Amino acid sequence: MIWLLQLPAPLVGLVVVIITVSFAVLGLVLTRRFLPQQRLAATGSVAGHVFDLAGVLYAVLVAFVVVVVWEQLNSAERGTEAEAIAISDLLRDSAGLPAANRPALQQSLIAYTNDVVDDEFPRMRHGETIEQQSDHLTDVWRNYLKIEPVSQREIAFYQESITRLDELGNARKTRISGSQSEIPGELWVLLLGGGMVMLLFTYMFPSPDVVVHGALIALAGSLLAFVLYLTFAMEHPFVGSIAVSPEAYQHVLDTWSQLAAK
Repeated sequence: MIWLLQLPAPLVGLVVVIITVSFAVLGLVLTRRFLPQQRLAATGSVAGHVFDLAGVLYAVLVAFVVVVVWEQLNSAERGTEAEAIAISDLLRDSAGLPAANRPALQQSLIAYTNDVVDDEFPRMRHGETIEQQSDHLTDVWRNYLKIEPVSQREIAFYQESITRLDELGNARKTRISGSQSEIPGELWVLLLGGGMVMLLFTYMFPSPDVVVHGALIALAGSLLAFVLYLTFAMEHPFVGSIAVSPEAYQHVLDTWSQLAAK
C-alpha cells in the first residue's frame, strides 16, 4: 500500500474521500430501506447515549495513534538532522587532524553523504529496506583507524571526532529504524473497524429528510477518511508528500563545496 503515497497527495486524498463517502451514503440508503424510521425513533435516545460513549472511545484511540505516528515522524526528522550535523562536525574537525590523513578522510565523508542523498533516500522513498551497515561508513571508520595523532592538539581533535563518529552511527540507526516503523496491524483493524462502527451508528438516528441525513453522513465520512489518510501518510516518514527530505545532507555538501572552492 506504500505505492499510494507515491501518487499526488490531492489525488489520493480525493479518491479516498470519494470511496468512503460513497460507501457511507450507500449504507444509509440500505439502512433506511430495511429499517423503518418509526422503529429507529423508538430507540433514538438509547442510540444517542451509546453513540456518545463509542465516540469518546474512538476519539481516544485516534488521538493515541496520531500521537504515535507524529512522534515517529519527528524522530525521523531529528535522526536525519543529527546525522547531517555529525557529518558537518567531522568535516570541520578534520582540519585539526594530521595533514596526511585529511584528504582520504574528507573524501570518504563526502562519499558517504552523497550515497545517503543519491541512493539511500530514493530507496527509502520507495519503501525499500536500507542496510544497517554501509560500505561508505565503513570506509570512514577505516580512515579514522589509520590516523596516528601525535600532538596534544591532534589527540584532542581525534578524540572529539571519534565521539562524533559514534553519534553519526547512532543517528544513522535512528533514520533507518524510522524508515521501517509501522503501526501494528491490530491498531489498523481497530481504526478501520472503529470508523465503520461510528458510521453505522449514524444510521441509527431517524431523520425525515434523507438528503440532509445523507449530507451529514458524507461530511462525517470525509472527516474520517482524511484522518485515516493522514495517519497512513505519517506512518511512513520517508515516503510521500510529507516525507523527510535530504535537504540537511545537501546543505552539508553545498557548504563543503563552497569551502573547497576557496
